[in-house]
Amino acid sequence: MIIKKDKDTIQNYFEDNSGLRGSYADFAAIAENEQDVVAFLAEMSEKKIPVTIAGALTGNTASGLAFGGTVLSLEKLNKIGDIEKVDDNTAYITVQSGARIQDIKDKAFGKGWMYPPDPTEKNASIGGNISTNASGGRGFKFGVTRDYVQSLKIVLADGSSVLIERGKNFADAAGIINFETSTGKKTITLPEYKLPVIKNAAGYYNYPNADLIDIFIGSDGTLGVTVEAKLRLIPHFKEVFGGIIFFTSRDAAYNFVQSVKEASKKSKAENDKNSISAMSLEYFDKNALLLIRDDYPVIPENVEAGIMFEQDVYYYNFDILMEKWVDIIEQSGIDTDKVWFASNMAEQEEFRLFRHRIPERVNERVKKNKIPKVGTDFAVPEGKLTEIVDFCDKEFKESGLFNLTFGHIGENHLHANIIASNEDEYKKTKEMYARIAQKAVELGGTVSAEHGIGKLKHIFLEKMVGEEGFKEMAKFKKSLDKSAILGQDNIFPKKYL
Repeated sequence: MIIKKDKDTIQNYFEDNSGLRGSYADFAAIAENEQDVVAFLAEMSEKKIPVTIAGALTGNTASGLAFGGTVLSLEKLNKIGDIEKVDDNTAYITVQSGARIQDIKDKAFGKGWMYPPDPTEKNASIGGNISTNASGGRGFKFGVTRDYVQSLKIVLADGSSVLIERGKNFADAAGIINFETSTGKKTITLPEYKLPVIKNAAGYYNYPNADLIDIFIGSDGTLGVTVEAKLRLIPHFKEVFGGIIFFTSRDAAYNFVQSVKEASKKSKAENDKNSISAMSLEYFDKNALLLIRDDYPVIPENVEAGIMFEQDVYYYNFDILMEKWVDIIEQSGIDTDKVWFASNMAEQEEFRLFRHRIPERVNERVKKNKIPKVGTDFAVPEGKLTEIVDFCDKEFKESGLFNLTFGHIGENHLHANIIASNEDEYKKTKEMYARIAQKAVELGGTVSAEHGIGKLKHIFLEKMVGEEGFKEMAKFKKSLDKSAILGQDNIFPKKYL
């Protein structure tokens, strides 16, 4: 274990993409192996010293920022194991929690495999992605991080360790789960609040018959320290086909997306490999597109919305697939001559840079203003997206604050970013977000679909689970972390501990 106490030396642990200021710790501990984590947590638990887990510090909710106590950095736990092929459709790779997403993807790709979750931030660590159940742009087809985690090696707050394998430990009808650790048997009882049955990364996972591994995924560094994960891989596609369409009306963009969703659902039901099956459907509003127009003159001046779509191509006929996409585009009243197409992975990489340029520009503004950004992470049930977007528009117009919206429209999951330039505006953005969160909950949605809650979104999660839900969370956390040292103030306010 490497211990650093010099304030200048550890300053880099006190900033992430959230823009939250004032982070500090008495010292930083950099683990060099699993045993370092075991010994360190046992000591911190006994001394009741708060521990904040830090990975790549690319998060948006400040969950990796310490406010007192110590930082436990997992940056040196970055080994990536060999790929274990099971059959032609499945392989596994075992990685340490500090391994970067891009490095994992690159190693898998080199052997013809793919790790499907595709978060915007490729420098994020796998441990961070697991802690928030991240997804990214290709979640429409491939789902979220949880869908690809086969096992986790976790060190609990008292220094005991446990290997959790998917399919081995489930909650009974009363929400009770029993499991073995290195120091004996543990019994936990899940909280009883209700979570929406959609894409969700808000609150401890407590769905009926929950698998133990899913309780730790998305727990935001509050229940234990993930030191190793076994991930499922799938065959990598041979090519990719996609396009970016610019619309002069938002309704036209919505209608196109709905047509693609219906076509994709039909091809899946019929197992038709020569038909439309979108891998991703990404949305950009007018303000998001204008933010990057200087970088991409292809964006027209009269744009109101944009849609980026991707489809993975394996062995079936590319020409047939191209024809079907052209048909659905033309049926939507779109001139294909004005569509920016990509017909291979090299061209598609340009689209990915286009998509990623928007949050990059947003983060640049946030850092320049030195005011935390307020960015929604809501998702709503099918058929409710138009209502929540219209609600947001009304809020934005009344506020007069700079805003833009983009995100995963295929899953009804959008990121509305409201950028404040001073403290008064920041107060307004938080009040506005609270109203948007309330509306999302009223529509049966979630206040966080992939970024988690961290330290910035307590008030929004409270709208989903209430104060009683926070009390249930605190009780549940302490059943695994008796001294309540891990990730204080993440997910729910630390005053409930």
